[in-house]
Amino acid sequence: MDVNNKKELLFYYESRQNPNGDPGFENMPRQMPDGTIMVTDVRIKRTIRDYAKNVLKKTIFVDYDKEGNAVTADGKAKEILGDLKGDVISGLIKKTFDVPLFGALVTIRANKKEEDSEGASAKLTGAVQFGLARSTNQVQIINPTIVGRFVGKEKEKGQQFSTFGKFYSVEYALIKAYGAVNPQNLGKYVEDKETKSSFEEAESNIFECLWNGTNQLITRSKYPQRSIFFLEITYKNEIYNDLSLLVDEKQEMKDKATSLVDSPLIFEKFLDAVKQRKSEILKVQVKGCEELKKDVIALIKKLNDLGIDVKEIP
Repeated sequence: MDVNNKKELLFYYESRQNPNGDPGFENMPRQMPDGTIMVTDVRIKRTIRDYAKNVLKKTIFVDYDKEGNAVTADGKAKEILGDLKGDVISGLIKKTFDVPLFGALVTIRANKKEEDSEGASAKLTGAVQFGLARSTNQVQIINPTIVGRFVGKEKEKGQQFSTFGKFYSVEYALIKAYGAVNPQNLGKYVEDKETKSSFEEAESNIFECLWNGTNQLITRSKYPQRSIFFLEITYKNEIYNDLSLLVDEKQEMKDKATSLVDSPLIFEKFLDAVKQRKSEILKVQVKGCEELKKDVIALIKKLNDLGIDVKEIP
């Protein structure tokens, strides 16, 4: 791991359900004034964490208990480390999947007998951060009423009762998420060999967790979702924070799209930037869904023609 190397990530996925409901508004999709919807970085990180825990069998810090309730930071840290003595952050970096990536904040209470007693805190800003994702298209929100029926007690002679509810979904959304990787965020821990090893292992799994994790979210509010396109660029020293601006979408994907169109992404600005930044670029990795196969092949050829080290992720 070279702490000077930095990465930018771009990820598109599509949803025909509720990609990120707002609990403050009946779990409605987070619709913006322009008709697009927003997906928070917390949701993106949750997808990565859940896949790492459930499929890769990794220990994660930001977790839920067996009943599905969020756990306290200090309680989870103590469960993982045994106690909260010494350098808590260092221990969590070495023993969890998500802390070296996303960081942590752990309150160490002065008096453990008092739930709200004040104490010190241990904090780390993660090396991997995501921005707020948005749909590229204007989204139609669907709000059907649902009915549940059940039979009453035996003495009620099988009388049926009905309950009414509702849920929210989207007809179609192509969601554009972006992130960055900056190992220098690990601060004083960055030179530690165990920290480097833990970070490198976790960071190498980001693509799998994001791509497969999105596809495998088979839940009431998330099915069906599908990964569409992933692009990762590694720079030697610089970070430009503009990858999401360099890849554009056809106008059909910005209107009220209801499905993926042919060759939906436009790479001209990205290729122009690569030309200008060639000396700073170490490598590029790319992956597309089946419909984008020919577009990915064409993009790889153009990057190769520019002398860029590019790999198609299998």
